[in-house]
Amino acid sequence: MKKLRIKLITLVAACVALTTATAAAATLSDKDKQFLVGYEKAHTALVADGLTGAKAAAGDLGTEGAELSKSASLKDARSAFEKLSVKAKQLAAGQPGYHVYHCPMLKKDWVQTSTTTANPYGGKDMVGCGEIQK
Repeated sequence: MKKLRIKLITLVAACVALTTATAAAATLSDKDKQFLVGYEKAHTALVADGLTGAKAAAGDLGTEGAELSKSASLKDARSAFEKLSVKAKQLAAGQPGYHVYHCPMLKKDWVQTSTTTANPYGGKDMVGCGEIQK
């Protein structure tokens, strides 16, 4: 009976922890949502080798988008995007509809909403290189 009580307490504690984690993941501030929208716009532009579009998307990224907005080349923009991906991964963690991808050739991560690989780091030449991380 004592072992059953311990297992039941452990199960309840695990359920409470899971519920708390899920609730925390489900709540994004408007600023965080705006960041993810801007990030997705920058992602889309970089996939298409669009420096102008990537720089324009920087306005939706708040102060974090400053480096991207000042990029003089696609190489600079992709470097700035890589830094933005760190925050995007944190915000998207546990959020439905967001997928973290990894490019094994370039050893870089990014977040996207589609399940069709769209690598922002290699542009049109490497658009299909990457895999969803579990």
